[in-house]
Amino acid sequence: MALDLAATRRSIQDRIASRLGMSIEQAAWGIHQIVNETMASAARAHIIERGKDPHSQPLFAFGGAGPVHAWRIAQALGSPRMIVPLGAGIVSTLGFLSAPTAFDFVRPWRTTLETLDWQRADEILSMMAAQGRNLLNISGIAERDIRVEYSVDMRYVGQGHEIVVPLPPHDSATAERAAILSHSFEESYRLLYQRSGPPVPQEILNWRVTVTGPRPTVKLLVEELGDVSPSKGDRTAYFPELGGFAQVPVFNRYAMKRGFSFTGPAIVEERESTAIIGPGAACNIDAQWNLIAEPQ
Repeated sequence: MALDLAATRRSIQDRIASRLGMSIEQAAWGIHQIVNETMASAARAHIIERGKDPHSQPLFAFGGAGPVHAWRIAQALGSPRMIVPLGAGIVSTLGFLSAPTAFDFVRPWRTTLETLDWQRADEILSMMAAQGRNLLNISGIAERDIRVEYSVDMRYVGQGHEIVVPLPPHDSATAERAAILSHSFEESYRLLYQRSGPPVPQEILNWRVTVTGPRPTVKLLVEELGDVSPSKGDRTAYFPELGGFAQVPVFNRYAMKRGFSFTGPAIVEERESTAIIGPGAACNIDAQWNLIAEPQ
């Protein structure tokens, strides 16, 4: 895709910069930071909902544009480090290729745990499991290689959010299954919200079955470029911390060997994505060829 820089500058100047009394570069940076803050806000809510502290969670950057934004998002979250895998732009594709063939089924049936009809529950679960097994058999997967997992969406009566809880084995006694399920839900609730639930009945909203085949064997070969220098020279880039435009080093991702280290600011290029490393970042390539960037 050919990018028209002149047209981009005109658009930002006419629509934003001139109206706000700022330079084109300041307006463009503002757009970039709004995008970063929006993603950081979404990530923060996602982390806190799961009872985690954003300051203790590293940021994993992938996708074509993910590494472009990741350092600023990590700063906004207060993350201790940013991790960019080799081939960040195709991580989703690799995940798709290495994921086992699987089918997920869900059936709604709202009932309290106290009044649960386990016979009806087993009928619903067995029906979904049979559908999944049939689909995997059609896909050429042998019956012996199929794994079935059962779970439910549970909550305390009156609450607005559910928690996915695994179901106990079918061969357990009815009373035992109910007790195990109740205990698993309470433990999941406590782990998620860091407190015990209210003294009200527990209820199930949805019944879930996941039918999975064997995981494919995927071998990834990383070929190092020998003694090729990772440096690709310098490039002018905009960093407000440096007063605006500055000359920053550009690195070839594929020539960066394990153990290679450098300090930001920097631009790291590979075929499918580009990582922007901010000033003051201590960076190194670990044993799995991940790019690790930490604030100093």
